[in-house]
Parts: sequence; structure tokens; C-alpha cells
Amino acid sequence: MNVDQHLKVAQWHMEQARLHATQDHACGCPISDEYQRIIDIIEDGVEIKEEVTCDLK
Repeated sequence: MNVDQHLKVAQWHMEQARLHATQDHACGCPISDEYQRIIDIIEDGVEIKEEVTCDLK
């Protein structure tokens, strides 16, 4: 994905999170292995660095 595409996906995720938090909404969104790695990075306070290959492994 290019930068614009990444930003559009991020925008979609932010809006979904906002809607989930502000409405009586039961979320059934699955957590993929990739998303779990991202969550772990954020929760562990790891510095977010540029991923030039978009591979979090």
C-alpha cells in the first residue's frame, strides 16, 4: 500500500473505534495475528518505527 492508502485504512479504523466507543455496539471484529502483534507493540510501549516492508515479524 502507498501512504495515501495507509491513511485511508487508518481513518476507517479510527472511525470504527469511535463508533464502537460511543454507541451501544457489540463488536465482533476478529483479531488477526498481524493486528495482535500491533496491539502488543502499542501495549508494550515499543517505539513505532517505519516499516519499509510492512512486515511486523
